[in-house]
Amino acid sequence: MKKINYKEKKWVLTFSDGNKRVYEKLILTCPFAQSSKLSKKFIKAPFITKKVKMDANITVMLVIKKTNKNVSSYLFDDKILGWAAKENSKKRFKSHQDLWTLQSTHSWANKKINKNRENKDINSNTLINHFFKLTGIKKTKALFSLNHGWKYSSNSNSLNIKSYWNSSLNLGVCADWFVGPRLEAGWISANDLYKKITK
Repeated sequence: MKKINYKEKKWVLTFSDGNKRVYEKLILTCPFAQSSKLSKKFIKAPFITKKVKMDANITVMLVIKKTNKNVSSYLFDDKILGWAAKENSKKRFKSHQDLWTLQSTHSWANKKINKNRENKDINSNTLINHFFKLTGIKKTKALFSLNHGWKYSSNSNSLNIKSYWNSSLNLGVCADWFVGPRLEAGWISANDLYKKITK
């Protein structure tokens, strides 16, 4: 979405390909930078002018041969690799390999995220090498790996509201960045907005 306008009590959305769509209600769920840019003309609430710093994250899904490590996750004190979870430990499925999720630290990802698409192999290998080094698991060939980067991963400083709803404009905003850095923050914000709309 490139631009939003409010005309005759309807929201007109303009997309990057030039197409336009018209809706009665609009709920924005995008990262703060995009939400602010799109809606600050219509939102007068104080949160829209705040400086919300969104941290990046680079995650690698890794498959290696089965090991005897009976552990569910690691939290590292490292400048590059922040956390690793053994997906097999969740017992949602059976696998003959070890399936790991590796998450970078925010500080490292903030420096690398803008070039992550071009440097996926380099960044993946960096995280994988740190994983073997920090866990003590014998280095083995990656049977599969997948890299994904989020430029706007999380906001560590919660705002004083959980969501925003303007009933006269039928305009709402909800997102994880209202609440905090954890996964459930997005749900908390959306649930708060739902209550505001339906009360």
